[in-house]
Amino acid sequence: MQLHSFIPKATRPALFLLSAAFCAAGLALSAQAQTRVSVDLGLRVGLPAPIIVEQAPPRPREERIIVSPGSGYVWIAGHHSWIRGQWVWIPGMWTLPPQPGAYWVEGRWDGRNRNWIEGYWQIPQPPPPPVVVPSQVVIYDAPPPPRQEIIYAQPSPYHVWIGGYWVWRGHRHEWVGGHWELPPRGRSAWIAPRWERRGGSYVFIEGRWR
Repeated sequence: MQLHSFIPKATRPALFLLSAAFCAAGLALSAQAQTRVSVDLGLRVGLPAPIIVEQAPPRPREERIIVSPGSGYVWIAGHHSWIRGQWVWIPGMWTLPPQPGAYWVEGRWDGRNRNWIEGYWQIPQPPPPPVVVPSQVVIYDAPPPPRQEIIYAQPSPYHVWIGGYWVWRGHRHEWVGGHWELPPRGRSAWIAPRWERRGGSYVFIEGRWR
């Protein structure tokens, strides 16, 4: 005898609605969990700190890549993630990167050190600015000898003395007085500018930090 024969006919519609409500609630919770995972992936920017995990992650499951929802989305393959002391399977999904050009780095397991590094977004570093090579100044009149200067008190232990030198401005030599200067970050030595004689001309070489 089937179970529904014991349920009065008057209460069967209510039970059906209650069952449907439970199913809808389950689907809503599943959608919320998927949304939380998507938001979490969007926040993983930069190499995270390793997590000590004694057991290796299980083998990845086979899955089918669904159609992309639109332009700019990146497919994050399904993977295991260490959540609350256990391995949890995260299904593959399409998601938007945190910024254009970012790419997803899959999580990796270091069996020797028992370390697990979660997957994360890597932001490419911008290329270094181009090196600007100043144009050379070539003259035929020899620069005057350097002037004698008085080096005044050093403002701080970090300042470096920039000695005076001759430059060519407005078709004549001008003296640039010496001064103290803070070196740029990562530099500590100042290479003074100079005039080099090349044949019958003089070429000015700019000073620079090293």
